[in-house]
Amino acid sequence: MTPTQDLRPTIDRIQRNALIIGALGLIALVIGIFLTPKAGLQSYLWAYIFWSGITLGCLGVYLLHNVVGGNWGVVIRRFLESGIRTLPLIFIGIIPVVIGMYMGFLYIWTKPEYLSAAASVAAKRGYLTPWFFVVRVIFYFAIWFLWGFRLLRLSDEQDRTGDPEQVIAGRMKRFSAPGLAIFVFTSSWAFIDWIMSLQPEWYSTIFPWWFTVGQVLLTFSFSVALLVLFSNSKPFAGILNFQHFNDLGNLMLCFTMLWAYMGFAQFLIIWAENLPEEIPWFLRRFSNGWGYLAFFIAIFHFCVPFFLLLMRFIKRNPKYIYWVAIWIIAIRLVDVFWVVIPSFEGRDKYLTIAWTDIVAAIGIGGIWIGFFMWNLKSRTLLPLHDPRLGYHELTSEA
Repeated sequence: MTPTQDLRPTIDRIQRNALIIGALGLIALVIGIFLTPKAGLQSYLWAYIFWSGITLGCLGVYLLHNVVGGNWGVVIRRFLESGIRTLPLIFIGIIPVVIGMYMGFLYIWTKPEYLSAAASVAAKRGYLTPWFFVVRVIFYFAIWFLWGFRLLRLSDEQDRTGDPEQVIAGRMKRFSAPGLAIFVFTSSWAFIDWIMSLQPEWYSTIFPWWFTVGQVLLTFSFSVALLVLFSNSKPFAGILNFQHFNDLGNLMLCFTMLWAYMGFAQFLIIWAENLPEEIPWFLRRFSNGWGYLAFFIAIFHFCVPFFLLLMRFIKRNPKYIYWVAIWIIAIRLVDVFWVVIPSFEGRDKYLTIAWTDIVAAIGIGGIWIGFFMWNLKSRTLLPLHDPRLGYHELTSEA
């Protein structure tokens, strides 16, 4: 019996259903783009940012685990590796964003009349150019491909050789240490380009770090949800115990607090300074119905998960932590929508959800999940020969 045999029908079913739903969603989105190109591409952008954030989060968490170690990362390692293998998909997915930029449907700084009239962005004109935007996109993905797929090759080599002296693990750690710093820099800068530049007069030194932390939290929640979903089947059955879930729950709690701290610090500084270049970002998101969504996010993105994850019995019980993880995934979807959509002129006037917003999230998400599952089933679901997998016995405390 192969290690993936018990779960293969489940993974096949998830992959098939996700691809069907995703294809239908993308077809509807394409129709929407033809009918209303501007609105359709704006919907595409926010959905793309959400789903690509899981891919980047998988790379970031993978680098983190290689550096710090811990049993928590071993059981979700294949999930992280499968997420990294979706990098080619999100690279292809950035093409409609680039097209929308050149057509002037997404980024207002592509319009010459705006740059001429906006004195506050005069110093950014050399940076806010379409060709330089494309160069930076290529640079970001080149870095992510280099680090991600180099580590995947080392992981495959470790599985193949057994590596009893843990030489390959040491190479992965040494390669991941600078990679983690470079990842934080490149991902943060990518979010500056893809999100912050939607309102080019605005700036915040905290925002890209804050958004990156949110996407890492999303990745942990996604991994925990999958782990619980597969926990009663081989090869996870008999390996997982309460400590794995407790550790992952603690990491979810840590990044929930970090996300809240950085978000509040950004709000407090900008609101106190009350500068005309900074305050409009929050004014858009606190007015015309968007403010209700802001309070909803503050309560249910931080307060509720924070108090739930403080309780050990929730973190140690797969059934409970599963629903906390699902909730965080859902609220992250709302948060990314709140961050991106009010940046567009017209959408900030009142809180609305366009039908293209829904089909974009479904379409891109379905294709992403289908590709993720295809990668997941192509390998064993747990690393081979990793000594940390033998350190825990399944106990009744799980």
